[in-house]
Amino acid sequence: MAATVVVAFAGRAPAATTTGSAAEGSPATSARASLVVTEGTAVRLRAADGATLGGHLYGAGEVGVILAHQYNGDQTGWTDFALVLAAHGYQALTFDFRGFPESGPIVHVPDAPVDLMAAYDFMQPRVKRLFIVGASMGSDAAIMLAAQHRVCGLILLSTPVEFGGLNVYDADAQVKAPMLFIETAGDPFVAGQSEMLFKHAVAPKSLKIYSGSEHGAEILAGAHGVELRNLMLQFIAEHSQ
Repeated sequence: MAATVVVAFAGRAPAATTTGSAAEGSPATSARASLVVTEGTAVRLRAADGATLGGHLYGAGEVGVILAHQYNGDQTGWTDFALVLAAHGYQALTFDFRGFPESGPIVHVPDAPVDLMAAYDFMQPRVKRLFIVGASMGSDAAIMLAAQHRVCGLILLSTPVEFGGLNVYDADAQVKAPMLFIETAGDPFVAGQSEMLFKHAVAPKSLKIYSGSEHGAEILAGAHGVELRNLMLQFIAEHSQ
C-alpha cells in the first residue's frame, strides 16, 4: 500500500474530463488521423540562442500541456501520457532538450530553461491555458520558467533542488501558479527533495508521495501509474476553468 502525504489547498471541484471522438472520414483519412494520434505531429522549436529542438504535438483544444523529460530519458518517456491527454481533449507537446535524440549532439543542463522557453513560445499562441508537466531535470526547468512567466499550473515529478548547475530553491518561492509535487519514497536520486520544495513554495500546492523507488515519468509505468495518471488529469481539469 502506498505511503502518501497529501496537502491540498481548497479550491474548485475538479471539472469532468471527456474523451472526444474522431470525425468520420474515408479509410485513407482515418488511417492518416490514426498515425497522427499515435506518433504525434513532428514539430521544430527554436530556442532564443538559435538551438533547434525536435518535438511532437498531440491532440487539439484550448488547454495545452508541455511535457518536459528527465535527464535519464527523452521525450518518448512522455508519449503514452501525451496520448492520454489528447484523448481527453488537450493539446500536448513533447520535445527533446538539447543533446537528446531529436535536438542535437551536445547536452547542456543549464540551458534546459531556455529550451523549455522555446516550447512555451511555441504553445502559447495555440492555446488559452497552458500547463507544464516536468520530470526531474524537466521539473527544474519548469520551476525556473514559471517563476517568470504565466502558466496555469505545474506538475513536478521527482524534482531535485539542484541538478547540473540548476538550483531552483529561490525560484520555487517565486512561482504563483498551483504546484503539484510528486515523488516516490525510495527515489535513489531525489528522495525528500520534493517535500523540501513543497514546504518552501508559497503558491497553492499539493504533495503526493508514493511507495516505491521509480524516478520521474517512470512512476507512470509502475504500480501507481493509473493513480498518478488520474491525479494529473484531475489537477489539469481543476485548474483549466
